[in-house]
Formats: sequence, structure tokens, C-alpha cells
Amino acid sequence: MTSAPFERRAQSIPVTIVAGRDEALPSIPGATVLRVERPLHQHKAGAECVACAARSDVRVLLFDLLERSRRGMVLPFSAVIIDARGVDDGEAIAERLLPGKQPAFGLRDHTVLHSFHLA
Repeated sequence: MTSAPFERRAQSIPVTIVAGRDEALPSIPGATVLRVERPLHQHKAGAECVACAARSDVRVLLFDLLERSRRGMVLPFSAVIIDARGVDDGEAIAERLLPGKQPAFGLRDHTVLHSFHLA
């Protein structure tokens, strides 16, 4: 039986963020890798388009991973490595995963914040 889309995971999944341009991705058994990419084009502050948000918002990427896992579309994983070497601000990515640091908008963000934690 599959879980509901916004259901909490039984255990929080550790997330490792690699942001340094010269850093190598670590080898973590059972980990899957997600890549955060630069926006496709420039936006006014706070007016990012949906296409760019899907490429650069770690909460969107992690929720999509949970959903694909729930549907059996990805191999099982026990950890996540975020490859943020192509973006300028790795700290901003980490802040998206710290409870209370940036507001959660909707069930998607709450699900991610309860399902993942920084390693």
C-alpha cells in the first residue's frame, strides 16, 4: 500500500549539501543525488517563475523525490546528497531546510521539513 502524498516519513532522511565548486560529491551508501541548478533567466526579487523555482528550490526537489519514491519511480534511498556546486549561494539552500529559518508555504514545505534534516 502506498502512502499519501503529504504523509510524514517514519524516519527523517539526512541531507548533505555540497556547495563548494571544487568539492567532490561524497560517497554515502544508499544516497541519491539531487542537483540544484541556476535559474534559467533573471527575475525581479521575489518574482521567480515556476520553471526556475523547480530547478533551484531544494524543497521542491525533495518533495518531488518523495513523491517519485512513493510511486515506486526511483530506487529506495536512505540519504540525499544535494549537488549545489553550480549555484552561488549554498548557504541559502541549507537555510531552506532549517526549521524556523524560512517560512513553510503549504503542505509541500511542511512535508519536506518533517521528512528531511541536514546531516
